[in-house]
Amino acid sequence: MRSSCRLSLPIFFLVLLLCLATEISAAAQGHTIRGKVRNSSGVNMPRVTVSLESGNGALLNQTVSNNEGDFTFTNLDDNSYVITASAPDYSPASERVEFIRKINPGDPGEMRTVEITLVSSSGGGTTRPPSIRFVQNVPKPAEEQYILALASLKERRAADGIKSLEKAIEIFPDYFDARFALAHQLILDKKFTPAIAQLDEARRINPKDDRVFEAFGMVLSGQGKFAVAARVFAEAANLNPRNLNYLVLEATALIDEASQIDPNKSVTSREERDYALNEAQGLLDKAYQLSGKKLATVHLQMARIHEKRGDPSAAATELEQYLRQVPNDKKAEQIRSAITQLRTSATKKN
Repeated sequence: MRSSCRLSLPIFFLVLLLCLATEISAAAQGHTIRGKVRNSSGVNMPRVTVSLESGNGALLNQTVSNNEGDFTFTNLDDNSYVITASAPDYSPASERVEFIRKINPGDPGEMRTVEITLVSSSGGGTTRPPSIRFVQNVPKPAEEQYILALASLKERRAADGIKSLEKAIEIFPDYFDARFALAHQLILDKKFTPAIAQLDEARRINPKDDRVFEAFGMVLSGQGKFAVAARVFAEAANLNPRNLNYLVLEATALIDEASQIDPNKSVTSREERDYALNEAQGLLDKAYQLSGKKLATVHLQMARIHEKRGDPSAAATELEQYLRQVPNDKKAEQIRSAITQLRTSATKKN
């Protein structure tokens, strides 16, 4: 086990490094690590972020445990690794894995099995206080550049805005608002790698701002990494439980993840897909109830869940409920068309 300072890295930072890491070869060779994550009560823990690090602490890969708490890393060619499991409201835990021999090309390698136990860091509670405005003593020249940047961005002069933000950061490297604004603009420009770097600096300066996790979750979703995006949105919700949109975003990522799974491939695939959809439905139900049944976007995502479960009638009902709450939606005609198609499909199915 490593020291607490190494184990306290937030999920965001671990996922960040994953996006910058080189993809491991898909060839069937090398060592294999299989493992399971449980809590202190012995219950298997699904959807836990599991990171693979080299012996000196460099992040190499990352995955999410399945609904039985299992995970696997393959194609490993080194002799020493560290496995770290991280989940909201639990203290991260690590296990070192050592292999005996160095592999050669084409060598199937050795296999190791590890078990990781996560212990609650907050007694099981999930109600951290919402984000508080982060106040900094910003040097006046840096603030002037920041204000100038906002004006440029408002006038859609992105290049000038970025240049002013970079000047503000050069004057005051720990300028949270400037780094966050720069990351946002870089995301809009689809420059994800420099955007991720700015978001990580923003996280370092203010690790309790849920907006940073939200932004990174959006980047991950855009890259199709829905399982890890769901975990990042969960961290945003953990930091600011009053923002119910984070629950919807997490649910949406889970639905998108389910969309990537072929339920006919295997029994395990079907179970993984069902689990993701069930988790998404639970999050949407929670968000809807906490909003006093006013969060209309829940109905759109619930419609997706019912459609994927093969229940077009229930999907149409959800869309109808959405239009009752938001009758002037710009896509109302498209939604009505979808309702007609779903009702037709339901009639044929019956």
